[in-house]
Amino acid sequence: MYNFLKHTHLTFILLAVLLFIVSFYWLKTGHKNAQKVIFKKVLLHMHLTILLLGLLLVWLLQLNPFESHGFWLLEKIGAFIAYIVMVSVALDERKRKGMQLLAFIGAFGWLAYIGNLAISKQAIILLG
Repeated sequence: MYNFLKHTHLTFILLAVLLFIVSFYWLKTGHKNAQKVIFKKVLLHMHLTILLLGLLLVWLLQLNPFESHGFWLLEKIGAFIAYIVMVSVALDERKRKGMQLLAFIGAFGWLAYIGNLAISKQAIILLG
C-alpha cells in the first residue's frame, strides 16, 4: 500500500509540473489552449490529488507535523501552499509579464525546497 501511494503521489507531482510548464508556455506564446479553463481545472484537481495522496501517506506512516520531529512535514505543507500561490500568479493573464516570469521561477524554487525537505526530513525554518 505504501509503495503504491508513494509512486502515485510522485507520478501526480510529475504530471502537475509538466502541465504547469506547458500551460505557462501556452500563455507566453498566445496559444489558443491558454484561454481554455479546462487546463486550469485539471491542474487544480491534480494539486488537490497530490495533497490528498500526501495526507494519506502521512496517515499511513502515522506522522505528526506538530511534534518536533515532524516539523519538516509542516514546512513541506506550507511550502506546497506557497508553490500553489506561485503557480496561480504565473498563470494569471492579468498579471504583468515580469511578475508572471518571477512567479514561474519562484514556483520551481519552492519545488526544490519541497524536494529537499522530502529527502532530508529536516526542518529548516521551524527548528525544533
